[in-house]
Amino acid sequence: MAPSVDGARVLQLHPTRACNLRCRHCYSSSGPEERGGLGVDLLRGAIADAAEEGYGAVSVSGGEPLLYPGLPELLDEAGGHGLATAVTTNGMLFDERRLEELRGRCDLLAIGLDGVPESHDRMRARPGAFAAMEGRLEDVREAGLTFGFLFTLTRANAHELGWIADFAIAQGASLLQIHPLEETGRARQTLAGAAPDDFESAFAWVVANRLRDSLRGRLSVHVDLLDRAALRLGLAPAPDGGPSGLEPLAPAAEPGSGPAWARRLADLVAPLVVEADGAVVPFRYGFPRAFALGTLEEARLRFLAVRWRVRRLAAFTELVRRTAFELAGPADPPFVNWHEEVARRAEAAA
Repeated sequence: MAPSVDGARVLQLHPTRACNLRCRHCYSSSGPEERGGLGVDLLRGAIADAAEEGYGAVSVSGGEPLLYPGLPELLDEAGGHGLATAVTTNGMLFDERRLEELRGRCDLLAIGLDGVPESHDRMRARPGAFAAMEGRLEDVREAGLTFGFLFTLTRANAHELGWIADFAIAQGASLLQIHPLEETGRARQTLAGAAPDDFESAFAWVVANRLRDSLRGRLSVHVDLLDRAALRLGLAPAPDGGPSGLEPLAPAAEPGSGPAWARRLADLVAPLVVEADGAVVPFRYGFPRAFALGTLEEARLRFLAVRWRVRRLAAFTELVRRTAFELAGPADPPFVNWHEEVARRAEAAA
């Protein structure tokens, strides 16, 4: 899950699967037993190429990115190309050195928050995880870092949204982003059947809109769900957020947009994800490899992008359009996780 970064089209990097936790909902199956990661130079090249391809932000996730030694270099590379930066973390490993490395380099620090303390500890599979995270927030504020919270919505925790919003405001957060659980990675085994159902999705949508109205100017609230009515109007989530968060579906194929091979990659697919093994995929971690651009080990991103336009863009565009057509009809639930729905159909196609 990539946090919203100034409405920019995001390149999401997962440089390592090393982590101090083994969270139940981890899409990359990271943990303390993992070592190493992708080379810094490999990822710096991807960032430079992404800037040329029109991406406006780099989001670094994991694993736990604070355990990746090259994190400052990645953020410097992104800043040098004028890209906004975000780091997603479990918030337990902040110390003076790490906070100093983030200062002036990280535009948004996204901290995982999975409910009230008991729910958070259960999801993180670590007693005391919430207390450890909360105890470091004062240091984050003193460092002057802008931060927000990422909340994973499940079938069992939608009722905790009000408490989470109150906590976020009390801590001085600027963002609360609500993301439905995707049963991929470790979550396939540990949280099978826990993805939010129709009721939780609709409840989260309503609560998010009420919070957005009541907290305007105090906390930005975003929920990663799409109203089916937008699809009936030919709209889908805009890669860059956009003024309304929506734009015409598959703009790369719209009349007058020019040939696909001449378009910037960011206009064709965003978010773009670099997984921990170097694979480059659309939309989210674990997206079926049949639609992948390739791996950074075989070529730089700019070359992978050229090949993808020729070999796979047509099939990817058709996948997106077919997903929209199938979801646009009157049906329940009225709100859907757009990227997850595309991924499901990609798995079937693959």
